[in-house]
Amino acid sequence: MALEQDIAKLIEASNDLTTIVDNKIQDIDNKVLSAKSTVDGYINQVNNYIDSTRGKQSHFRLTKNQALLPNSDSTFPLNWSGGFVKSAKVVETVVTGSLPEQRSALAREFLQAINSDRQHFAGSFKIWEFEYYPNRRGENQGQAAYLMYQYSRRTTVSTAAAIVKHIKGVVPNGYWCQGLEANQPAKLCGQLLSHSGRNSYTHCHPYVNGMGKPETETGIIQVALPAVVTGDVDLTNKEWGQFAYLGDADQPAYN
Repeated sequence: MALEQDIAKLIEASNDLTTIVDNKIQDIDNKVLSAKSTVDGYINQVNNYIDSTRGKQSHFRLTKNQALLPNSDSTFPLNWSGGFVKSAKVVETVVTGSLPEQRSALAREFLQAINSDRQHFAGSFKIWEFEYYPNRRGENQGQAAYLMYQYSRRTTVSTAAAIVKHIKGVVPNGYWCQGLEANQPAKLCGQLLSHSGRNSYTHCHPYVNGMGKPETETGIIQVALPAVVTGDVDLTNKEWGQFAYLGDADQPAYN
């Protein structure tokens, strides 16, 4: 009888200990969850602050002629270099001040790509159509070609973008064509450029990776408002427009 009582007491003590341990574990879990919730709250505050400051940055243009005004003989945009572009022509001049319903479908398509399908916006601009080679010609046909470009000085972080519409051929990528899709409506394309060092430069040319295709198999895209600007522009929200030009005193500030 005494042995049975001792066993019963041991079982009761064991159960009590188990209950205490379980309660302690639950208490620890609750404190961990509470701490995690507090940390998550701080992280969300930090992320929200970062998101809000991203939209408050000042952006200045590092390249000229974002409106794509033509050169003196109207064969190419002023201040832009041709790359492996075969031909170029203006297909539309999009004018501010007109009522949306008075504009062409193409003009509205390009404006909608940057949330600007309204009567007034920063300034009139031109839409150009470029026919380009799928690769480098001659002995270098095995290498990627590149499109219209311009010199720009590097900042630690900058953004290259444009409104682009693919018409036919190899889809270019990189710089102001990053994210372009074949046979889709005009869209805002581009990418964030991160650089180390401060005394360097870049040429903002998209690539045409059509190696192995015959030289006659050219591609066509339509382009408006290409530029490289300082800072991180949120392209996912169609945050693009005509930016103020930040240039040297000896370089005229073209539109």
